[in-house]
Amino acid sequence: MAFETISLGTQPAGTGGDTARTAFEKVNRNFIAADVLAAAMSQAQFDAIREQNKERYAASGWVSFGNHESGKQVNECKPGLYTALTTPNTLLIGKAGGVGGSKTDYASVNIDGVVFNLTNQFVLTLPSHPTSVLPERMDMYGVETEKVEINAASPNAYQGGLRGVGAAVNLFTATDQQKKDFFAQNSNTTYIGTDGKIYQWQLYKISFAGTTNGVPSPSEHGYSLNSFGDLWLKAGKNLLYFGNVLRLNDGGYHPSFNPLGAAKFVGDTFWYNTATSLTSKADCFNPSKLLAGSGSITSGKSGRFHDTRYYDAVYAYGKGGLCRDMRYKAQQVNQIDFDNAESDFYNGIYKGFENIIFTTVYSNSFGGDSSPVTETNIVVDSTAKMKVGDSGYILSFDGATPLKVKIKTIYDETIIALIPFYSGELITRRPFTPFIHEMVLPFLVGGYFSQTDVLAHPDEINNRQSLKNGWFGKWIPDLRIGYNIFKLTRNLMLDGGFASVYLSDSDNSWSAGSVIADVKTNTIATTLPSTSRVTIFQYQANSKQTESAINFSVFGKYSGIGRMYVTSMYTLSFLSETLIGKLLTSSGGNSPYEQSLSVDPYIMGRGYASSPSFWGKLAYFGDDYATKHDEIKIGAPTGGDIGLKVLRYNTVENSYASLSFAATELKFSNGNWGDDGKVTTVDNQATKTDLNGNTVLVGTAKLKEPLGWIRNKV
Repeated sequence: MAFETISLGTQPAGTGGDTARTAFEKVNRNFIAADVLAAAMSQAQFDAIREQNKERYAASGWVSFGNHESGKQVNECKPGLYTALTTPNTLLIGKAGGVGGSKTDYASVNIDGVVFNLTNQFVLTLPSHPTSVLPERMDMYGVETEKVEINAASPNAYQGGLRGVGAAVNLFTATDQQKKDFFAQNSNTTYIGTDGKIYQWQLYKISFAGTTNGVPSPSEHGYSLNSFGDLWLKAGKNLLYFGNVLRLNDGGYHPSFNPLGAAKFVGDTFWYNTATSLTSKADCFNPSKLLAGSGSITSGKSGRFHDTRYYDAVYAYGKGGLCRDMRYKAQQVNQIDFDNAESDFYNGIYKGFENIIFTTVYSNSFGGDSSPVTETNIVVDSTAKMKVGDSGYILSFDGATPLKVKIKTIYDETIIALIPFYSGELITRRPFTPFIHEMVLPFLVGGYFSQTDVLAHPDEINNRQSLKNGWFGKWIPDLRIGYNIFKLTRNLMLDGGFASVYLSDSDNSWSAGSVIADVKTNTIATTLPSTSRVTIFQYQANSKQTESAINFSVFGKYSGIGRMYVTSMYTLSFLSETLIGKLLTSSGGNSPYEQSLSVDPYIMGRGYASSPSFWGKLAYFGDDYATKHDEIKIGAPTGGDIGLKVLRYNTVENSYASLSFAATELKFSNGNWGDDGKVTTVDNQATKTDLNGNTVLVGTAKLKEPLGWIRNKV
């Protein structure tokens, strides 16, 4: 039955008659039948369960990821998260009868001790695509919760506490049975407070358009991160932020003026064959220069010849796709999680992310002499976009040999000091020598993405209106005229191939072509016939899965040390690329070409080191204090001389669990690998000399994305 109004009559002041009402009656001036009230959770019960959940789970996060759909019209992000390629600005979580191995088809999430079961497919809608207002934009998304009072003015509660998803129930017009059912079914979110009011914790989807040209933060919208680091807080609301997207825009695609564009140009043309004039970013957003309606899902016409993407679709990876997946488990990470992450990493399944590189060629003049140098000053056209740590190239004294350099110091607005990566090169005073600047942009790209490499003399790049302002990608540092084999700057994915090649012998003459790629050597077969030829290669690369790190203490002591893996196979180049910045080129033939080794770890303890900074770490102090492994027996490489050995171990930093890796470059010479049988541990990256006298890279890295949470170290 409906609420029944009762009257306690008129009571003389001070008689205490008013206290005959329960707290609930005072607040609502209505009476709930005893059996209905009994079905509701009291605040004491609710708070007790919430505290139990806080003890049970390591942090706010995902109790279950749910499953995802597998089909042609979706992008599988895995696990549980996927995108609908035919529905604009949409992410999906959970799928009945889906794939992914989750115990439940639909996801479940714990936020500050309140567990919400997403009882059907959860649809996240992102903001509309970027325009000419902020064409380079990253968006973010998540779920948010807040405690809501259910009263006569706001009578609706939601099944599952899922606002906008679960069915709305008016608790002030429902029958007694409907109320009983609702309270019984929603005890995880709804209770009667000690003040007599009805409360429900409600969860709802939330997304924000980035407000800056870079990676967004909830702080842009007034949120602050809590002390533990799992939730963003604002005015009683709890935001679980778990992903972001680098969006495409509705302008015309151009590799330099608008690399994130998706539309075609007038005449149903691409940037390289359009008759309209393109000299600036503004031209790429000029309606009179665009093919009306193009670039969208419904149009079916994309100006992105190299990856055929649309501005209003959301993809699983790459430009226009998901950059990071921060859906961490609510449960504490365990050994199985570490092992599964290792397997995903070595099998190429683990999704990394990285910043986009933007390359610009500047005409510069620099000082120097004809003697070996370790640094030189460069006078550049503009330093506005340059910063300490950026990389680039200058040409050595012969004007034809690219020399890798790194910006060390910016003295003032025009002078930059650079240190060559390889000292001792001859640099002489040469006016107007180009400086090829590689700037790290504040945008992220995740998983597979379209890489753009430019092969040309730097002076000729500056003669091209289409490239002189720079491009998303890198420069191939090879100026051998007449040569026909060139190395790509990134590891070419085995199943990626080439989407497009553009050739130009003059500023207004571009043509699409094809090229032969060798995935074993990561090279392309083409010819640079003269200094006037400019060639653009676009292919699928994989974002880096690791980042440089310090040598953290091992979590779990000896049980936290994994296997030592050794290989020289080109199929594992994604490992060597992310760990040591070099590519493997061996195609096998001399078995074994990969090997798992037993490890005899030596972990520094309090009794073995005078400094606490060594406690719990893998040691590398001569024969007596070193982590050792079995003899390397992989065969001689066929093609190239580079190999890789890497040891995985478990680490925890600020309650975030991750995998760390101790990696060492191997070089085959004198009929062997010259390895010393030890695990070299350093902070970040360094070099050492192997037993054959070769200089090899050594370094420590960790996974880009943590595995989840660990509250207490053991």
